[in-house]
Amino acid sequence: MNKMIARAGASLALCLFVIPAFAGQKTPTTKKAPAAPTCPVCKMALSAKKTAADPVAVQLKKGDKVMYCCSKCKMPASVLVKSKPKSATKM
Repeated sequence: MNKMIARAGASLALCLFVIPAFAGQKTPTTKKAPAAPTCPVCKMALSAKKTAADPVAVQLKKGDKVMYCCSKCKMPASVLVKSKPKSATKM
């Protein structure tokens, strides 16, 4: 009889104290990779490399990386990157 009362008490303690302590814990969340920057005009993802499909160089904020977008969208002049003229070779 004493063993049965002890087991019932242990089961009750387990139910009242241990299980709620673990049930309240949040599961660890995984960090998502940052979303690729998008074009402010056409909302397509910008490319990091210049390609035939993405020939227009843009810089969304001063100091940001230069990204490339399609030539079809009308970019504001404030985000376009001016191409540097090729310097003449010195002789």
